[in-house]
Amino acid sequence: MLLVLEYLPIILFFIFYLMGDIFIATGVLMLGTVLQIVGMKFMREPVTTRHWIIMWGVLIFGSITLFLRDEWFVKIKVTVIYIAIALFLLIGMWWKKRSPLQSMLGSEINLPLFAWRRLTYAWVVFTLALAIINLYIAEQMSLDAWVNFKVFGTLGATLIFSVFSGAYMFKHHTDREKDAEEIE
Repeated sequence: MLLVLEYLPIILFFIFYLMGDIFIATGVLMLGTVLQIVGMKFMREPVTTRHWIIMWGVLIFGSITLFLRDEWFVKIKVTVIYIAIALFLLIGMWWKKRSPLQSMLGSEINLPLFAWRRLTYAWVVFTLALAIINLYIAEQMSLDAWVNFKVFGTLGATLIFSVFSGAYMFKHHTDREKDAEEIE
């Protein structure tokens, strides 16, 4: 159920874009994002910083899009959100001297500090790359191309990058013996 809730806003956005237009889809995206947060709270699931960044980005840029009837703002939202995530990770590394990924996952995954740092910087580069690609597609290609990139391209790229991140974490995981005992 949580997986459905995680992707509900983007699924609704895509369906309503196909059925209507970008402005209807934007309004539905805004509503779906708020419902996602409410649903997570209702299910007593943790609402992460990423969820809050996305929700506020969707609400702010979606409102501007609807008020001005200009699709550019909803298209640029993706770039702004990815830059915000990269900044969140970088500021956490530099200010707190600890990887925000380690803060979120460190109780479940035991990695050496160098591995947390590399993983965090890899996610910074990845999110900045997606931000730049989104900006290029938003500016240079059709609205249909941008919607397809937003729905399928970013999702696919994130899934692939997550798999590689998981493999990297497995490679550097330091409690393999303890994990083997728990499985038996």
